[in-house]
Formats: sequence, structure tokens, C-alpha cells
Amino acid sequence: KWVSSSNLEANWNTELAQHSSAEYHTNNLLSSVLFEEASAHVPSNAIVIEIAPHGLLQAIVKKSLPRAVHIPLTSRFDPNNLMYLLGALGKMYLAGIPVDLRALYPAATFP
Repeated sequence: KWVSSSNLEANWNTELAQHSSAEYHTNNLLSSVLFEEASAHVPSNAIVIEIAPHGLLQAIVKKSLPRAVHIPLTSRFDPNNLMYLLGALGKMYLAGIPVDLRALYPAATFP
């Protein structure tokens, strides 16, 4: 379930708030993050995947949703963000999310 944290709840039915699009992330960078309001709609045992520059919300998620699994996709402190992302995909899989790594790479063709 997608929960927008950069749009007011009254605007969640708009196209901008419903998808992780370039326009959404532009709005997210230019607007206040409304995490407290958004977290009220997240189940306490949810898997929270943070799409942000560096896992900024880890402490806030742990405090507001202590039973949730929090998985940031990037870290500015990790020297290899590709490996960090692949590790995050592994954490998603371990948390019960089906992950298809084949979708990351094109199919091999042979003569």
C-alpha cells in the first residue's frame, strides 16, 4: 500500500499522490514531509520501504511504528549504494515481499 508523505490526506486521491512518479518525488523535495500524518495510516506491523536519499526516517519509524519493519533503499554513509540497494531487496524478501531479481537484468540471448 502506498502512503503519500508529501501530500495532504485530502489530496491522496489525486494522480500526484497515488504513484511513485518523478512528479511525486519533485513535490516531495519541494514540500514539507508530513510523516506524522501519513504514519497514522500505516499498520503497526507494516513493512515500511523508505524511498529517500539516505534512510532519514529510520529513528522516526522505529519510534512511531515499533513493530514495523523499516527498509531504507539508500544510505549516504555506505560507499556502495548498489550493494546497499541489493541488501535492501534481500531484506524485503526476508520480510515476505516477493522479489524478482530477474527483472533487474535483461534476458540473455544466445546464438
